[in-house]
Amino acid sequence: MYSIDVKDSRNKFSAAHFLLLEKTHKCSRLHGHNYTVYVSIQGPLDKDYFVVDFVKVKQKLQDIVEVLDHHILIPTKSENLKFKIKDEEVSIDASGKKYVLPREDICFLPIPATTSENLAKYIYDLIKPEFENYKLKVSVGETSMTKAVYQEE
Repeated sequence: MYSIDVKDSRNKFSAAHFLLLEKTHKCSRLHGHNYTVYVSIQGPLDKDYFVVDFVKVKQKLQDIVEVLDHHILIPTKSENLKFKIKDEEVSIDASGKKYVLPREDICFLPIPATTSENLAKYIYDLIKPEFENYKLKVSVGETSMTKAVYQEE
């Protein structure tokens, strides 16, 4: 079986988030990361002797990360997070912490928490329809030393 790995320097995004953990945990505070997204695609060669064209994968990833870049990531499926949108402001109650932010600064994501693991699954779900006949693995790195992976079994 053949596979390709796409690790392009343009497939990255900077974003802020917080996790709904105990207040003493430092990740419960609003903070940010410079995330890097990697994709591996496994499958047979096509008529042009590609698994898939690198250019197509890079473009799809760039489209995804552009939406996330320079935003505050808010998980809409969190049971412990409440938010209201009024005019161009978003009021957020995060387990007793209150935030009021401009709507344009927020990227709402249909995930339960903005962990790297959930971000990897979210990106996987967006890219999979383009490559449904292939086996995918999506990695999201928060640092050069840490990454989370979502892949098919």
